[in-house]
Amino acid sequence: MRFWMIVVAGLTLASGAAAQSKPPQPPAAAVEGQPSARQLELTRRYVDLMMSDQFETMIRQMIDMEASMDPEARGMPEEDRRFMTDLASELVTDMIPQMLDEMVPVYARTFSEAELEALIAFYDSEMGRSIINKTYASMPDATAAAMTVMPQMLEKMASRMCQHYGCTADELRNMREEMQGAFAEPTARSK
Repeated sequence: MRFWMIVVAGLTLASGAAAQSKPPQPPAAAVEGQPSARQLELTRRYVDLMMSDQFETMIRQMIDMEASMDPEARGMPEEDRRFMTDLASELVTDMIPQMLDEMVPVYARTFSEAELEALIAFYDSEMGRSIINKTYASMPDATAAAMTVMPQMLEKMASRMCQHYGCTADELRNMREEMQGAFAEPTARSK
């Protein structure tokens, strides 16, 4: 069910921009390959700055959009679909602090102290905050726009798979219809 893929995507997206929980305990001494206490501290600040008031709304919009595109979710009664989207949104939001505790050391190992300081300086500025807010505000529309190329990609995928595996013309047609049906607009499919 594609509907659940958006929950995973939401968690992944949240890793770079979620609410603060208790900071991870830095190692007593930086070990080679391990982030320093300063890198962990800077990373937590960077992640906190990436959080926006619009974040939860954006996650909810993305989950709603995915549910409207998923053939299985479209077949559910509205009350059940609403319950599932509410549940997915709640679970993603609840997992953000725990997920961040796991992600902060990864980012701390990725960026140097100087890079983290530069990121913080930018995202702590008026321009940086504006960019974060606009990024979140535009994410659902940007995702929807990107999804418009999916039918074309699936068409090419079906053709290449059939070239590789030797499908019949009927098998290719059926595969194309099935792939395209997954991305059909809800109103178009119900007609």
